[in-house]
Amino acid sequence: MRNYNLTKKEGKVVAETQQALYRALFGSVNFPRNLSIFLVGISLFMATLVLHEGWFPTSQSQGMSNYHRWLYDVYVMVSIFIVPLIYLRFRQLEGSVAFRRKWNAYIRAYAQYQFKLKQVVESVDDDRSGQQKLSDSMTRHFLKHPWFQYLMIGVMIYGCIAMYIWVTPFTSSRGSSFWILAWWPINAVIIGMLYYIQFPLMLRWLSIAKIQEQYGILQLKAVRENSVNNMVEKIPN
Repeated sequence: MRNYNLTKKEGKVVAETQQALYRALFGSVNFPRNLSIFLVGISLFMATLVLHEGWFPTSQSQGMSNYHRWLYDVYVMVSIFIVPLIYLRFRQLEGSVAFRRKWNAYIRAYAQYQFKLKQVVESVDDDRSGQQKLSDSMTRHFLKHPWFQYLMIGVMIYGCIAMYIWVTPFTSSRGSSFWILAWWPINAVIIGMLYYIQFPLMLRWLSIAKIQEQYGILQLKAVRENSVNNMVEKIPN
């Protein structure tokens, strides 16, 4: 059995350096959370004042309440701009020495986390279930190929936006319509979480190339250390 608790220390360092980046980029560690709460609150406030017919197929679907329509449409419209705004803010601060110091600390922390995760995955015994083997294979693929990381993060960000534009509920089936037509407070929580995760995902997307570079340095260092250890072991006493 693999134990992901072995990566807890590295994960904590990543979280700390990520918070430092939030403070540098937005002036507050809690900016992503506060903005998410604010946007959901504005959507619900507008829903109590203005009747909204919906702008996209999802919000125009049968069975949508006014709360659903405002939550979904505001999420789509705002999210289209959040990602490029984060990118522009990052580029604006990229030349700052203080910001670069925090950015490099984040790069090193995340690379160390990935390197530790790789060690945990590779230390698994052979008596794994098929599901565990598939999970390990996907993890290795994610760590090895930067393009796969770009693809996955892009799908997570823009796939969620696309779902709230195009996905419509099947009103004839209760089970299939639960997600879209769930009680609006449940969807408010979901939308708030989707706002929030765009920030760490975008930071991750911006850092993929640099993290991969640092990850390669850690791998090379590990190979050299193993070679030295093997040579020492072969030296006769």
